[in-house]
Amino acid sequence: MSASLTGFEWTLLRRDRRAWWALLCLGALVLIAFAVDMAAIVDANAAKADIARAERARWLGQGEKDPHSAAHYSIFAFKPTSPLAALDLGVEPFVGQTVWLEAHVQNDMLYRPQGEASALQRAGLSSPASLLIGFAPLVAFLLAFTAVAMDRERGTLRLALGAALRPREIVASKAAAIWLALVWVLVVPVTAIAAIATAVLGALDATAALRLVLWAAAMAVYLGVLTALGLAVSMLAGSVRGALAVLFGLWIAFGLALPRWANSAVESAQPLPSTQTVKQQLLDEAPSYWTAEDAKKHQATLLAKYGAKDPADLRVDLRGAELDLSERHSHEVFDRVLGGFYDRVVAQDRAYAMLGWLSPTAAMQSLSPMLAGSDFVHHRRFIDGAEHYRRALVNRMNQDVMAHPTGEGGAKHTNDASLWAQIPEFHHPAPSLSANWRHTAPAAAALLAWSLAALALLALAARRLRP
Repeated sequence: MSASLTGFEWTLLRRDRRAWWALLCLGALVLIAFAVDMAAIVDANAAKADIARAERARWLGQGEKDPHSAAHYSIFAFKPTSPLAALDLGVEPFVGQTVWLEAHVQNDMLYRPQGEASALQRAGLSSPASLLIGFAPLVAFLLAFTAVAMDRERGTLRLALGAALRPREIVASKAAAIWLALVWVLVVPVTAIAAIATAVLGALDATAALRLVLWAAAMAVYLGVLTALGLAVSMLAGSVRGALAVLFGLWIAFGLALPRWANSAVESAQPLPSTQTVKQQLLDEAPSYWTAEDAKKHQATLLAKYGAKDPADLRVDLRGAELDLSERHSHEVFDRVLGGFYDRVVAQDRAYAMLGWLSPTAAMQSLSPMLAGSDFVHHRRFIDGAEHYRRALVNRMNQDVMAHPTGEGGAKHTNDASLWAQIPEFHHPAPSLSANWRHTAPAAAALLAWSLAALALLALAARRLRP
């Protein structure tokens, strides 16, 4: 393959205005989608930061009260959205952005952006990744069809072969020209702008840079697979119409039929319980209030634990010990019930990633949000971090109640800002890439397998190339 031959193929591509303008229009849509998503993320993160500061001030300024009442007064925790999510929104529109941290309850996440989405956003075509994954196959196949099938009809392919050029050089030059056109128009601009925007926001650290590079590399590999498949089909097809029909069918199969089938297969093989079922199980196993029978049983347990025969002999406050016992019991239930539910969601995502061998589109749908930090595994990290913070807060409040026995009929112990200030501000650090890689490694392996298979098919087509 020579640079001059690749440049010649590039020139031929640009002369076909229909395919070239389709490529440019898709590139423009990708940039517009990124700009819209980035603006929304910046505004949302700014609002979250402002409200988080107000929440902190509210917590510190709540005045003197019973510490356990303060645990119910509690605070909201807000999930920061990574700027790289502007490349692929992933699950972000469908999951909550804040959670109320209070005693006894691990609450649901609140405020799902999809509730205020536009019609285009509800259609799932609002992020650069969704546009690239969904429509790049159509554009790539159109460019490949133009480069091969139309050349054959016009007789230019016969002239090239008659000029003593080896078929492999012709095919390699066409593939390089198409792939470079796709990458330079669809991937390079949005990646460069994403890097600049992330740097301006002060979020371009080593992890973010690595994520960005890997996202661009994965998308480039995906476009390479599409290029090789498009050229191979166009060369192996017996006619122009046949090539066009097969390519259009591949786009439907890769982008629509197979991913939907894979999703349905995963849901059938690993179904999730309903939200109401999970909530009812939590209420049954970790009620917020005890019955009279449960209260007697737990009081006997506490007396035995502290070696006392009567509540008045306890070294700790009985009410505080009961609250602490109830809270720690709920932790086990939440870990088992809610944690088990989240594990099943992650298992579904992993199973879908493993079905990436069915379609390069399905593989990229799993890989892209993981690299952008917007898949469910990253969301789970926030849920776990917020729950860990909630438990630390509630446990500290209950410990303060326990440490101040009031005796039977005595006034409740109270505390003030000196205790509230002992609770640190909530911060959610960005998860490392290595901590989440294993969940989407099957999708990366599937995309690599697709690239090898596409190259092998392209090599076969080159050997069989005839005028």
